[in-house]
Amino acid sequence: MGGWFANFLSANGYDIIVFDRNKAAAHKLARRRGFKFVGSVTRAAEASDLIILATPSQVTTQLLNKIAPYTQKRTLLVEISSIKEPVQRTIQNLTRRGVQILSIHPMFGPGAKTFANKSVLVAQQPQRSQLATQFLSKLRKKGVKIVRSNLKDHDRIVAATLTLPHLVNFAFIETLRRAGYSLDEARDIGGTTFKLQLLLAEALYHESPQNEASILTDNKYAAETLRVFSRQVDGIRAIIRTRNKRKLIDRLQNDALHVRKDPMFRTTYDRFAAAVEASTRM
Repeated sequence: MGGWFANFLSANGYDIIVFDRNKAAAHKLARRRGFKFVGSVTRAAEASDLIILATPSQVTTQLLNKIAPYTQKRTLLVEISSIKEPVQRTIQNLTRRGVQILSIHPMFGPGAKTFANKSVLVAQQPQRSQLATQFLSKLRKKGVKIVRSNLKDHDRIVAATLTLPHLVNFAFIETLRRAGYSLDEARDIGGTTFKLQLLLAEALYHESPQNEASILTDNKYAAETLRVFSRQVDGIRAIIRTRNKRKLIDRLQNDALHVRKDPMFRTTYDRFAAAVEASTRM
């Protein structure tokens, strides 16, 4: 995501400085895109008006404390961690000391090629930062939807919108692996629903295990989400075990009533078919 934001800001007229603890990777990115590379995070902070911290939550906390003394009063620090509780206290402490911090969560990954249907959650925005307003405005003008949240509620929201889909897809892959299925063979046999589910699940394994583990374990609301999900699975398992088809139909009909309230439900099947078609092109 650091590389994604570097490319995005460069395309919007910003001069880019890059730093990463993997200096070889950062230097390669800088050389390829014409960015400036520096070998010290504090030097990068001193030279920057806008700083993007694209790091795991635990590292973000350390970096915020480390680089804050090297920033100017107007400098904007943008942290993009997917779990906010580990960084919340640090953000609040630094904000009270006058540090300008924009806390956001891009609800997409670095593979995003377009801005359509992309959202960014804003958990905190400094009130008098022109840089923060400009930064969010550039995203909005590209078509990104800016969704307002706060540091307190953010993790509860993403427990459903981020943690739950990851849990479902990890369990999906684990089930196939333990059952001894070859994914390639299963894909050839599987129908459209299976193909799209497998695509979603496999995409998660392009992420680092450390980041995925953080999404699942650092969010204090994840365990409650898993408990609710497990209860639904247990209920369905009991229905299937007793072959109570009438009860299953009742549940499916109740869920269908809920789903049909979605304004986008009318176009669901067309979008589903288009997604499958696009995903199977070589």
